[in-house]
Amino acid sequence: MYYNKRKLILSIFWMILGAVLLGLSIAGVLDSSMYAGMGGALIAVGALQLARNLKYRKDPEYREKIDTEANDERNRFLRMKSWSWTGYVVVLVEGFGSVAAMVLGKRELQLTLAYSVWLIMVVYWISFFIISKKY
Repeated sequence: MYYNKRKLILSIFWMILGAVLLGLSIAGVLDSSMYAGMGGALIAVGALQLARNLKYRKDPEYREKIDTEANDERNRFLRMKSWSWTGYVVVLVEGFGSVAAMVLGKRELQLTLAYSVWLIMVVYWISFFIISKKY
């Protein structure tokens, strides 16, 4: 079952947390309006996920569609391929951005982008060796 009781409880938790943040922001306990926006967003996300969970439980056609999407091998392959393309694009954009920032004299931005590329490459290298031993 794709939607289980934990997801239902988590959706309710997000709504309650959002309401608490929104209430504390309105009461003036939290002085930044960011908390009110975050609370509203959490309420919206919790409500949408709660609606999806309830629809999954009541509508057999929707349940079959969601289960098929979650377990279909083609969709798994597409998700995996999308992540790999995303990794390539992010590394290239950050690499070019780092060089551009260096040319423009933006040292802090250049270092941030360069360290990000470095971190991605280290995680890639470690995960490659773990996966190569597993498969």
